[in-house]
Amino acid sequence: MEDWEFCGDLANSSCQACDAKMNLSWIVDDPTPVVVIIVIVEAILGLFFVATVQKPFLWGMGGAAVVLGLVLLVDYLVVTDREAVEQTIREGVSALRDNDLERVLTFLSPSAVKTRERAIWAMNLVCFTGIHISDLKIEVNPRTNPPTAEARFFAVFRYEFREKTAEHIYEAYAARFTVLFEKVNNRWLLTDHYEYEAARL
Repeated sequence: MEDWEFCGDLANSSCQACDAKMNLSWIVDDPTPVVVIIVIVEAILGLFFVATVQKPFLWGMGGAAVVLGLVLLVDYLVVTDREAVEQTIREGVSALRDNDLERVLTFLSPSAVKTRERAIWAMNLVCFTGIHISDLKIEVNPRTNPPTAEARFFAVFRYEFREKTAEHIYEAYAARFTVLFEKVNNRWLLTDHYEYEAARL
């Protein structure tokens, strides 16, 4: 992940649908392996066509090109849950960087009492001047009701105190985070978070 700134029959059928979705989600999450395979197949068919000048190989190349186009189109159009969680994190970081408390709170579930209190306390104390997120890993569990997700990443926050003193003008805080989400009304909302390996820079 790149760095960036800022059962009955009904239950069985539901489980089968969930399994099918999970089995196919890797294609949409990262179509690179599929694209590489299709490109290799295209190259092999191209070599056979050049060597034999037989039309079936040319038709095969055309079919592979169509499949490649469909894979890329699906990847462009379909937003997976993992991608939606990552987008929620990006938008939340943007709201923090803009020091927009009201917008930050819109990303929190009503059950996120600890995180809400932490956000209100911190944003009343400091103004964020920069936020850097790295080593982002996201795991989604569609089997829970509602679906849940867990994101782990390393973050560095740079800020200045709202009430400046000679000793505290600019500060930085770094920590590893585990952030929990749940999907409510097609939105991923933060329910809790944990900080560890924290350090002031």
